[in-house]
Amino acid sequence: LSFRGLYEVFAKPTKFFAELAARPKILVPLIVLAVILLVMLFATRDLIYQSQVTSPQFQAQLQGRAITPEMEAQFKSRIVEFGAVTILLCSLIAALFALFWGNFVFAGKAGFKQLWSVMLYGEIVWGVGVLIGVPIHLARQNLVAPFSLGILAASKGLDSVLYVILARFDIFIIWEIIVIGIGLSAVYGLTRGRGLRLSLLSMGMCSVLLILFTIIGKLIF
Repeated sequence: LSFRGLYEVFAKPTKFFAELAARPKILVPLIVLAVILLVMLFATRDLIYQSQVTSPQFQAQLQGRAITPEMEAQFKSRIVEFGAVTILLCSLIAALFALFWGNFVFAGKAGFKQLWSVMLYGEIVWGVGVLIGVPIHLARQNLVAPFSLGILAASKGLDSVLYVILARFDIFIIWEIIVIGIGLSAVYGLTRGRGLRLSLLSMGMCSVLLILFTIIGKLIF
């Protein structure tokens, strides 16, 4: 089931999540997602580095000091390591939001392992979109999300509030939310519509947090 889920989450998610609800799996999707993220971050680390060193926040931290080769190597290493961990934490946070909304607000009953399993397999969908986007990033030499409305606000900067908002309207993020909605409806025994609403409340809160952090960063710097 763990390995079948890697393709059945695309091909037949309803059948797969019905099985997953009874036998939640964590290790395989977690490892696969981690590998996807490490590949993506390693391939684009130079682009991420360039976007970071030119930001006002990074320049303020440098306080006029020059960047040594050792500092650059260390920073690129941290991009890969901390970037992967941070993104993986999103699935954990989304599962906690689903636990709150589903168990306490919707008065359903589901275990955290079931919910985290659904989130991890849902993020595999997003992860495939990330891998498809890597050669596009490298060809364009920028980090603009290629499958989102963020393209419309790219000129304002990738750290702009408008870009961050529009970048959430991404084909693979929308697909991920729909797939997670199917999974949550199977876990909680909800209708497809209520499962989708629960998915929006859970994954949507992660997007809201990202937007809030961007706004706070803008206000501070």
